[in-house]
Amino acid sequence: MAFDYGSIDLGLKNPFKTEGTVTAIRGGLQTISGLVLLISAAATVRQNAGAGWILMAFGLYLLGAGIRVLASGIYAVLRYFVGRNHPTSLAPNRSKSESSTAKEEAAYVAYNAQQLEEMLIGRKNATFTEPQGFLARLLHTFVPKLLFMPYPVRNFAQRLFGAWTSTLFALVAYALVAFVSLAGFAGTAGELLFPVYSVLLMVYLLVIWRRAGKPIQRSAEHNIESLGGGTLSRAITLALIVPVLAGLFASWMLTKSRMTPQQLDGFLAQVPNLNPGLYIVAALLLGAASGALCFVLLRQRLALADPVAEVSELRENWQESVHPNEIFINLDNLVMANRRYKEVPNRVYRELDPQLQEQTDGKGGFRGEMIQEVQPRVKPMDLGETFRKARFAALVAGNVLSAIAIAFTLMLAYKLVDIYSFIASPATGSFTQILNSEQVFALLGLGMSALHILLIGFLMKSFGQLLANAAHLHFAEIQFESLLVYFKCEGTFTESKISTGTGIHDSTRSENTLVRCSITPWVVVSRIVSSTFASTGMKNLEHPRHILEMHRDERELQSIKNDVVNFLKDRESIASITSNRDLGNASQIHQLNQQTRAMPTDHNLAQDEEAAGFLRKEAETHLPDADK
Repeated sequence: MAFDYGSIDLGLKNPFKTEGTVTAIRGGLQTISGLVLLISAAATVRQNAGAGWILMAFGLYLLGAGIRVLASGIYAVLRYFVGRNHPTSLAPNRSKSESSTAKEEAAYVAYNAQQLEEMLIGRKNATFTEPQGFLARLLHTFVPKLLFMPYPVRNFAQRLFGAWTSTLFALVAYALVAFVSLAGFAGTAGELLFPVYSVLLMVYLLVIWRRAGKPIQRSAEHNIESLGGGTLSRAITLALIVPVLAGLFASWMLTKSRMTPQQLDGFLAQVPNLNPGLYIVAALLLGAASGALCFVLLRQRLALADPVAEVSELRENWQESVHPNEIFINLDNLVMANRRYKEVPNRVYRELDPQLQEQTDGKGGFRGEMIQEVQPRVKPMDLGETFRKARFAALVAGNVLSAIAIAFTLMLAYKLVDIYSFIASPATGSFTQILNSEQVFALLGLGMSALHILLIGFLMKSFGQLLANAAHLHFAEIQFESLLVYFKCEGTFTESKISTGTGIHDSTRSENTLVRCSITPWVVVSRIVSSTFASTGMKNLEHPRHILEMHRDERELQSIKNDVVNFLKDRESIASITSNRDLGNASQIHQLNQQTRAMPTDHNLAQDEEAAGFLRKEAETHLPDADK
């Protein structure tokens, strides 16, 4: 949405200042590291062109990524622009004063008018959707209140639970592989291939936690990700089949190459050990520490959940002398407009369009309905000191782990320079000569050292991203409180005429058409709590806003009723003269009538009264004859 400036502040402050400061510090360190490599490359390229280009490539990578992180951190601490149109509406906004804004936010709304009506009338919350997949249902069984969390929080919890579940099943599969391989089911080469399975388990765990540490996509704000058990069943199946197939293939290869298992074992003994068990243990320890921090954050957030779905309702019948259109005009232009927050126009989700169905003889029916939301106001989230400490710890720990990964990236660059220098050195000969000599083990040692540095950096970066994203998720959530009103009115009306000032001596007369209505209003009011996840940049609040709580508001309902009833009771059915000039004109006409009309004497009045009495007596005499 475009930024709409208003001099009245809506009270929404920047939630990312702390996160932006820490992120900017990490970005600055990464930028400095890139500059160090570039300076080192400039000094090295003259003596060793290949080494200089390696340092140049790593330096450009670190510099570009560092500038991007630094810019995002600085961006997060700058002024947070919030216009009069923020946050996003719940459904497409039909307000005429917000037509341009409604077009821009149409892609981000979470509901439509029909869904809001169903939620209010049915006392239900369509936000809380059923979990999809076996693991998702299992998680929601263990943590029932997770169902009432916003979508990004639910998706992040499911992703973390899926990572841990995959890890545990991978360990079970590894135990099965060990049984199949070491028990002889995989042939003579099964025991020799067992270290390979350890490496595969290490790689699998690193990939799992790398995926878990990926940032939450904005698509996660619209729906709940599926978390099924298909991956687990495949892991168990492969754990039983792969060792057997790999063992048979290795036995066939040994037979074809005429190499004995002892010779293969002797060759592998000279190769530097990768020690995959250390990485497996490190992944489990970091996963446990990260999961503990995320669990503390989730537990504190779950404690704030109050999934109430209640409304205040009014259903009555009024008999009033008023035109039906007056009811809707007063409700829209006075009753609802008086409830604006800081003079921001209400969000109109169903536009008031009264329908009059006129019939014969001045009779007919009418109906009309509307749905409006008062401008949402920020609702502070008091999650306690424990939550704030855990969130800050996750933020700092994530950035520290990412900074450690930057240091290992520097070490990897210099290690690759050593490998290049070893291969390019005239003393070692050509690459073919290295492979055919004992120097191949020295090269393998350098390569294994580089691989160790790469894996450690990869591990640190994965869990650093995981913790930083967990902290960002809980920094970004902003809750709002607003009043959601549904009004529906049906009824019938009849017309009749009323005249005043029709006496013999009256000089002015008022004739009016009186509309008598039978009004049946249906008013539903709910004080809702909604949640959205902010970001930095141009679209800081242009994200779906979901309803989490629906509370009764009897006080506001009674106030709306009183405003409408007071308007109906204060209506005037007879037209009168309110202008002083019109009163003067009527007075002149009355004086003129007095002057032009002969004033009756007492004798004439007596004769008139006698004549009137004779006429009444004559009418009473002929009345029985008329009945016969």
